[in-house]
Amino acid sequence: MRNKLIIITFILYLAVFTVGSIILKDRDFSDMENRTLKSFPEFSARTVASGKFMSEFEDYLADQIIFKDDLVKLDTTASYLMGQRKINGVYFTDNDMIVQDYQYDEKILGDNIRYINEFKEAHPELPVNMLVTATASYIYRDKLPYGAPIDDQKKALMLIHERVSPDIKLTDATDALYAQRESGIFFSTDHHWTQSGAAIAYNCLADDLGIVVPDYLVYEDAAGNADPFFGTLYSKAPLYGVEGDKLSALDEKYYSYHVDYMDEGWEEDSLLHRENLEIKDKYTVFLDGNHSIIHITSDARVNPDSDNDKPILIVKDSYAHALIPFLAANYRDIYVVDLRYYHDSVSKLIEEKGIVRMILINNIDFLTTDTNYKMLY
Repeated sequence: MRNKLIIITFILYLAVFTVGSIILKDRDFSDMENRTLKSFPEFSARTVASGKFMSEFEDYLADQIIFKDDLVKLDTTASYLMGQRKINGVYFTDNDMIVQDYQYDEKILGDNIRYINEFKEAHPELPVNMLVTATASYIYRDKLPYGAPIDDQKKALMLIHERVSPDIKLTDATDALYAQRESGIFFSTDHHWTQSGAAIAYNCLADDLGIVVPDYLVYEDAAGNADPFFGTLYSKAPLYGVEGDKLSALDEKYYSYHVDYMDEGWEEDSLLHRENLEIKDKYTVFLDGNHSIIHITSDARVNPDSDNDKPILIVKDSYAHALIPFLAANYRDIYVVDLRYYHDSVSKLIEEKGIVRMILINNIDFLTTDTNYKMLY
């Protein structure tokens, strides 16, 4: 009798979730997962006979099941309470942060360094700066669960220092970040650094660029009355009781800015895309997130001893989004390219726009996982 009751309860449970998921209006997008959800598949004799319908229908049900986000959060919380500290590829640290895993890949990193060196060799007249930094999993490595099988980013940093061409000015912000790691330099729920962390890296880079850091640059509460920021790492392992992050941004009152999103054909007079404060991925308030190419102009003060009134090029990953506002207070004309999406000739862009300097801005995890530096030509 007891077994029958369990079976009946389980069948009712499946029926309620399945029927409820079908009856309720489908969701087009998941804020938690930051992706488009599966829609109801095409139903025809052809798709049924081939098995395509049932395969896609299973994916559809998995995406559209009611209370999915709550079920995932409940599962993560149960795993956490049972002592797990690595869940779905992310780690929960002793200082209440969620940090991403890191796996060292010497081949990818070595290839990326080679592509960068070859590009510099092909453009000997172009000054090239390269900013690198470790991520939170290295800065807070002593806070990780004991024995966590996560690779040491120091090996990657050493390889970069050994192999990057001496003709490229290399800036490593890792030590500076580590020295101030108690001052909120990384988000607790997202893999990016905060505006404070980006400011530390900017100061390191400014020394090597020979630019003066304005002493009046201050932060503002960018989020205002918006909900707290729950980032990409929280989405992978949502946990009950986690507090969201606050979002600060550089106060724009000192300069005027204009941003041309050249890949999509729209413009705005701010480095902050404030509409994105209303969505889950609030880090995209900085320059509206990832774009293949954007053009930033400002009325930054002209320094007669530098090239800050001439066009420069930034080749970057998303860590640069929080750092570029600082550079826009120094340089009047900035082109920003993301090689994951920009597949035109960088060399041609440099020639056409009269670029006088290139700055590479990358974190270690990006340099050892992304393979798009082969597009740098």
